[in-house]
Amino acid sequence: SMRIRRSHNLGLEEARKRADRIAEDLREEFSFRSRWVGDALHVEGSGASGELHVDDHVIELVVKLGFALKLMEGPIRSAIERMIDEELA
Repeated sequence: SMRIRRSHNLGLEEARKRADRIAEDLREEFSFRSRWVGDALHVEGSGASGELHVDDHVIELVVKLGFALKLMEGPIRSAIERMIDEELA
């Protein structure tokens, strides 16, 4: 699975808002659906599923890619890292 972890100083409420924006970016780019379960945002799409965990200091996305997407892991990781970094900036 692919793990992307970023520290932040936004506080939990703002971090959750940014996580929502990240989820929106993932929906637009990869057609991922998302829903909150506690402090984890579950994301799911064709050939991928995972969770975006949010706490006071860290946002961490863990995504499991299916076989077809595994071949594209490098570009997918780069795109997602760029989205997260832009939303946390």
